[in-house]
Amino acid sequence: MVNIIELAHVVDILDSFVPKNVVESALRTAGLDRKMLSEGTGFVSYAAEAVILESVARMIGDRHLGARVGRAFDYLAYGAYANYVLGAPDLRSALDRGRRALSLTHPGSEIVIRQTDTHVVVGRDSKGFSVVGHRHLDEGALFVISKVARHFLGTDWQPDWFELPDGNGDDKSKLADLFGAPVRTGAQSPSVALRLSDLDTRNPHPLQSRKTITLKDLGALMGVEPVQSIEGAVLQIMRAHLPTSVLSESKVAAHLAIGPRSLQRALRAEGTAYRTIRSMLIEEQAREMLQKSDIPVERIADMLGYKEPKSFRRAFREWTGSSPKSFRGNRNANT
Repeated sequence: MVNIIELAHVVDILDSFVPKNVVESALRTAGLDRKMLSEGTGFVSYAAEAVILESVARMIGDRHLGARVGRAFDYLAYGAYANYVLGAPDLRSALDRGRRALSLTHPGSEIVIRQTDTHVVVGRDSKGFSVVGHRHLDEGALFVISKVARHFLGTDWQPDWFELPDGNGDDKSKLADLFGAPVRTGAQSPSVALRLSDLDTRNPHPLQSRKTITLKDLGALMGVEPVQSIEGAVLQIMRAHLPTSVLSESKVAAHLAIGPRSLQRALRAEGTAYRTIRSMLIEEQAREMLQKSDIPVERIADMLGYKEPKSFRRAFREWTGSSPKSFRGNRNANT
């Protein structure tokens, strides 16, 4: 999973690289639109971001689009998360903060650290998650990790080497030119090599804030909760698409890069099912739309996947004990 904050910034970067209609086409391929990114909070799937980058890369013939996007990525776009990480007293603490808080930007991923006699190799592991376009995310991650190091070590700092899971000789040569450092392939995860002697470098530019941000504060500041379960992942993905559409079980599974049966088994193991989650979300969205908008009931029914308004009215009465019209009337009376 990836935080919508990051994906929205990636789309802004793509808009600066290519015509907007190219980006629009890529968003549609991933089952997303700009409204979801501008108004939504929470997460979308890792696969969706990969599909967007791969679609644009194919349309413009850029095999290393992810690296170019990563180079242009503004780490401060993460907002409170960036303030938390870059506000650390030294580089070692910043890496630890990033590792502990990663669930707020990339649920399901983790920061992995490998130490040698002279270096610490820092990478982002997505637990073997492989989807079309994952190469772009791997290459972009190297720049994001490097930007944390450069905050402490200076803008001219370069790692002694980078690591990537795959890539041929031609790729390594081109990426070395893009990255400004040697590239090694065959690694478990995209990683950056930092010298052990650099880890205790003090923060030369601590970010100023009215109070110290704690890990406990971060979720509320970013408007998200870490995804801890498959049910949570399904909820986040479906909420990102509401109220534009209600995703089918197969589309939710596709966003998670798994098959529908695998999704069913995973939800069953957690004591729930797609149908239960879908019903809960539709009720939640119906209440909100009736309370906060003047959209006609028939239109709300259609937006929430009901072919017949009377089916929606019947379901709403079962949820609340009143009709949509009465529910909205009570809101107006209270106002």
